Amino acid sequence: MEGIKDNWATGVGFGNFQKAYQIYERGGMIFRQYVNHAHNEYLEIAFEGGIPAILLMVGYFALLFAALARVRRDPLQKAAFLSVSFLLIHSLVDYPLRTEALAMTFAYMNAIIFHKGFAERLGRKSEMIEIDHNGDKLLVPIGSSS
Repeated sequence: MEGIKDNWATGVGFGNFQKAYQIYERGGMIFRQYVNHAHNEYLEIAFEGGIPAILLMVGYFALLFAALARVRRDPLQKAAFLSVSFLLIHSLVDYPLRTEALAMTFAYMNAIIFHKGFAERLGRKSEMIEIDHNGDKLLVPIGSSS
């Protein structure tokens, strides 16, 4: 927290956590192991990126919660929102998004959440016509595919 206060304007620079943290580390905290990341993704991003990074995080959370009202109609988007939420909650106590597989999952789930086509497709009424096919009656959707 002290490091964030001292570097609030621009942060210490992304990728510099390990070296910058040593400046603020108390003597009683030094052991044989060294700290390479904070076990709170948000604090590390704030430490490395300062106010610009904090504003981007706040903006992302605002967009995410605004999307929550829209995704309530689509089960796939709801599942993606839950997946992203679990990763964001886990980021409070660890750094899961530093793992490539979880970072790609996070990006993919965000793409599903913010995709506009799902809501448009649900809002469109599908018209059906009945056709005769080899003596069977089939319902076939009609309408534009755009």
